[in-house]
Amino acid sequence: MKKTMFSTVLISALAVPFTAGAEEHEPNWQMTWQDEFEGNQLDTSKWRIDIGNGFYDGDEWIEGWGNNELQSYQEDNVRVEDGKLILEAREESVGDDKGEYDYTSGKVLTDESFSQAYGRFEASMKLPEGQGYWPAFWMMPQDDIYGGWAASGEIDIMENRGSETDKVGAAIHYGDLWPQNTYSEEVYQFPEGQSTTDFNEYAIEWEPGEIRWYVNDELYSTKTEWGTKYGEYPAPFDQEFHMILNLAVGGWYGGEPDETTEFPGQVEVDYVRVYEDADAEHPPPGEWIDPDENGEPEDDGPPPVDETKNWEEIGENLIEDGTFDTTTEFGDENDSLVWNVFNMADHDPNGGTADFSIVDNKLQATVNQVGWNWYHIQLMQDVSVPAGTYKLEFDMRSDEERTIRTELTGAGYRQIEFEVNEEMETYETYIDVAQPGDYSLLFGLGKGVDDPELDVPYDMHIDNVRLVEVGIDGESTGPEDPNDSDNWVESGDNLIEDGTFDTTTEFGDENDGLVWNVFNMGNYEQYAGAADFSIVNNELKATVNQEGWEWWHIQFMQDVMVPEGIYKIGFDMRSEEERDVRVELTGSGTGIHTFDVGNDMQSYETYVNVVNPGEFTLMFGLGRDGDDPELDVPYDIHLDNVRIVEVEKGNDEGQEEDVDEPVSGQPSHPGKGAPFKEDEDGNLYLETGNGEKISIPAGKGNSHAENPGRGNKPDHAGRGNNN
Repeated sequence: MKKTMFSTVLISALAVPFTAGAEEHEPNWQMTWQDEFEGNQLDTSKWRIDIGNGFYDGDEWIEGWGNNELQSYQEDNVRVEDGKLILEAREESVGDDKGEYDYTSGKVLTDESFSQAYGRFEASMKLPEGQGYWPAFWMMPQDDIYGGWAASGEIDIMENRGSETDKVGAAIHYGDLWPQNTYSEEVYQFPEGQSTTDFNEYAIEWEPGEIRWYVNDELYSTKTEWGTKYGEYPAPFDQEFHMILNLAVGGWYGGEPDETTEFPGQVEVDYVRVYEDADAEHPPPGEWIDPDENGEPEDDGPPPVDETKNWEEIGENLIEDGTFDTTTEFGDENDSLVWNVFNMADHDPNGGTADFSIVDNKLQATVNQVGWNWYHIQLMQDVSVPAGTYKLEFDMRSDEERTIRTELTGAGYRQIEFEVNEEMETYETYIDVAQPGDYSLLFGLGKGVDDPELDVPYDMHIDNVRLVEVGIDGESTGPEDPNDSDNWVESGDNLIEDGTFDTTTEFGDENDGLVWNVFNMGNYEQYAGAADFSIVNNELKATVNQEGWEWWHIQFMQDVMVPEGIYKIGFDMRSEEERDVRVELTGSGTGIHTFDVGNDMQSYETYVNVVNPGEFTLMFGLGRDGDDPELDVPYDIHLDNVRIVEVEKGNDEGQEEDVDEPVSGQPSHPGKGAPFKEDEDGNLYLETGNGEKISIPAGKGNSHAENPGRGNKPDHAGRGNNN
């Protein structure tokens, strides 16, 4: 029921499979608590009735329960009749020492009588229909072992927007203290003919390391990944939680009531039942961890660049339209353009928001609401950056003197603060980019937690944004591009196993890795790329049946351990349709290399500088990039003699030239690779467009940042407390 904003921090302990939660036996459910709501009054030995419109967070009064809720909970709105618990929302005026309210409603909880860790928790409920109703069945930690909300977690068994009678939501909240918390959620869609306005049973089954959600015994969500900054997994969901039933009115989740909303509205509860697995042996809760006392200071990124050295610009400006001469509109987190914007108020009405426009060839941001953190208002641009040292420069002024933040998101450098005043001034800083990649230059224009509150609205102006590589006395600090030299000779063995396809008879996939592995996005999205793979005459044959719309939709790959050094990647290839093929040593930071492949079998090669050794994946991307021509399918691609071999500089004299000189690949600027995501345990996964999560063996994909800035779109946001 309580909500969260978009998190700006990674959770410190993402989940790995937890053995206790993977028991392969049918639970022996034994009832531990129940209320069938018999008689004519609420059993106060089981339930406490909550009252009011908010709570104290220390000395601060948080109105609206942190969610902009409009109702004041009253004892008179809770009753038992005809074997049902009734929570009734009414349109009526009441007041207390904190304010006046136009609505009343009911809320009950078991915090003074019952709590339990693990088990099955279920309730049969009938929900009201109407814009602005927000009924919920949820759980909060009994003792907040890992700290305040949401570091100790929250479990939402069911919540609903009264305007949507065909679906309910489920969620867990976790991570860090507000506002650095995060959440995971799921939606259940009722079959045709069923509705929230009928009695339905909502339940979870909770074991260490796994929580499962059910509607009418239909499993629709399973969560195993979460964490808290203050405990070890499976914390925070390893402690006792109590139950809450309530009917809110208004709030950001479902919006305010309107002229169509009929009052009174009721939640009817037929029963609430709790069970435990009598055969299970659950571990005790973990211990609270102080992250500031672990002897490991937080990683703020690489040390600052020494600005006293003789830095000279040696590259071109990587920012597109940094002078705002051609920009006429802005993209957002759902539709990226050259310059993109994000307003937290689009997801939380209390969040920061600004209007963006171009005035006299300058970016103007009119701040209308400051929010409560710097990332609430963002201006950003995606940019591909090779490794090296860069100067970030821009002109800025603000009607109100204030602090702004910049960040090259994903590059790992320290967040930089600038003090901006009413005069247009030029600001600059230097950034070390250790690994090439697709990043996002982000200007954070929201109010920092410790920043003073300023009167709104006021305007900010930005112009002449530049990101340019610099070198000491004109010499680049980035790693050498080995493709700039043609004097390499092989000095090692081939690291690829069966690059000649003499022994390969079958292929692994994202769920079962073998020597050579394949991936087809078409297995997960209807119109995405797909190919059939086979061995024909000791060559790899890929029959492209559907090209998709990204080059990584079709992949052929092998995991390979690569020590530090310079390597030649070589292979023979032909295609029945002339086309581009991308090759990436995924995870090594050596970029994507593009080859123009024709009808005749030819040898292709490129050189890569592996600065940090590791287990990577040599990946051939056989899908269609968005800029590639659309080809008639099906057609065949043949691959042979795949090699990764360490090389060293040869002598200028006595070198034999290749009889048939191979075709060198053109390394494009380092790109994102396949947009797989990596958790802190090195496990990679892919989220498809329809929300499906695909597990990927270690080594697949690429961990470059995929999302612009920090502007991921949360479905809901906010703050709350059950006290």
